[in-house]
Amino acid sequence: MSNDKSLTVSKTIKADKATIFNALTDENIMAKWFFAGPEGWSATVKSDSKKGGSYKIDMHNSEGETYSHTGEYKEVSPTDKIVFSWNSQAVTNTLVTITLTEVDGGTEVKLMHEFMPNDQQVENHTGGWTAILERLNGVVS
Repeated sequence: MSNDKSLTVSKTIKADKATIFNALTDENIMAKWFFAGPEGWSATVKSDSKKGGSYKIDMHNSEGETYSHTGEYKEVSPTDKIVFSWNSQAVTNTLVTITLTEVDGGTEVKLMHEFMPNDQQVENHTGGWTAILERLNGVVS
């Protein structure tokens, strides 16, 4: 099966690139926004956000179930770009690239998730990443 499918979501956030980059790389701040579910969800984050470093993000739902996400940082360019592998129960060996660009009114956060296995996972992850960027916006702006 070819996994050449990808998705892109973006959001303009009223904060500077340095503030957003810090929220993307500080595990204590990440725990406040890095989960896709509704109210009642939470996250536990362990992250060594440097090239070659690894992360583990456990998203906890209100029923007590945990969804683990792991990967390795491939590129970390302060205030501009972060690239990391993304593995979960749903997908493996996928790649996420987040770029930060100054725009009028703040910073555009653009997230591309590549090597998705099928259209259903593209749809699921588009919803998840959209929710995650909304939470990020709520934390930093």
